[in-house]
Amino acid sequence: MSVRVGVFHPGMQHAHETALAFQNAGCLSWFATSIFFDPARWPYSVLQFAPAATRRRWEHELRRRYHPELHSSLVRTFGVWEWLERLSMRAGFRTLEHYLNEWGNVRFGQQVARLAARTPVELVWGYDTSSLSAFRRVKARGTLCVLEQTVGHPRVWNRLLAEERSVLDADFDPYPLPYPEHDMRKVESEIALADRIVCSSSFVRDTLVEAGTSCDKISVIAAGVATDRFMPAARRQSPVGLKLLWVGHFGLRKGAWYLLEAMRRLTHLKHLTLTVFGKQTVPKRFLAPFGDRIQCLPHVPRNQVHRVYQQGDVFVLPTLFEGSALSVFEALASGLPVVTTPNAGSVVRDGVDGFIVPIRDTGALADRIERLYGDPALRRKMAADARRRALEFPWQRYRAELVRWLETWA
Repeated sequence: MSVRVGVFHPGMQHAHETALAFQNAGCLSWFATSIFFDPARWPYSVLQFAPAATRRRWEHELRRRYHPELHSSLVRTFGVWEWLERLSMRAGFRTLEHYLNEWGNVRFGQQVARLAARTPVELVWGYDTSSLSAFRRVKARGTLCVLEQTVGHPRVWNRLLAEERSVLDADFDPYPLPYPEHDMRKVESEIALADRIVCSSSFVRDTLVEAGTSCDKISVIAAGVATDRFMPAARRQSPVGLKLLWVGHFGLRKGAWYLLEAMRRLTHLKHLTLTVFGKQTVPKRFLAPFGDRIQCLPHVPRNQVHRVYQQGDVFVLPTLFEGSALSVFEALASGLPVVTTPNAGSVVRDGVDGFIVPIRDTGALADRIERLYGDPALRRKMAADARRRALEFPWQRYRAELVRWLETWA
């Protein structure tokens, strides 16, 4: 492939896989990010002098910002904003985290533009909310701009959030806030500057179209999952009852209210439990009536999360707004039937590897859970189909589709 590509992302998501796709195709000039773990390079090399327990803990965390197949000679790192943002998030300083993210994205984009001037490319590939300042500068030089949109359009989120706030208890998960108009205009400027947009689901595409983006500008390429890491447990089903599993933020946007309502309708089902792994922002008074039927556990290190999926029978995510929830891909790969909504942007096939229910439909959600509770044979079949479905979406497939798309378009 003759076109030279620069990929940039200040954080993570699946940018490493995007860069690897173009590296393997021989067209990656550079991959720019804030943190890329290389134990032989400063500052990571100082870990060799740390106590063994400290070194292991930091290496486990930092290996999230690493891909063994990416050539370190093509990686460019700059900026301390991502470090500061991560530390603010861990400390619970949400307002500071927000501003650090905004300032950091602007500075990062400026540095990407300077990199593109020093090492010219024909095309830059950026990610939503972090590409505006880079696009503005490189587009003036005639560089093509591709935006990978990983989540739905924020105007659609604002609409959904306003609808939720009008019907739910006022203090149920105060965490999610609407996008301010200032941020909205920046998102829309970023979308307008992009020559093409790649998104991971038809849900994302449809939200962009609803907000005024031409469908002709958008392509859908599904994400992937590490099927060699996320695998079914040797023993799957619980001997009695049903263990529902939730991985990720347990809150309003993900549909927590509707799952709690469904659990309330299903109190007649003995040994039906829900285990939540991850951050939860639902006030305790909403969980208290369920007693030990609902268990919320703290954040699980990323290097351990694959074991979490092996502890449940069914994965449930009645989400209102996503891009394409990677937790659903991971659940499928782990052999879990999935109950979710169209807004998850997933590859779940209704009635095959799980069930798709409309958003906010507590009755449908409760019905599908009860059906899986009462039919172990159906659960076993869906579990096998879930694993087979996930095997259709390895990261190699995502990388190959990116390259084919670029060859067709650029």
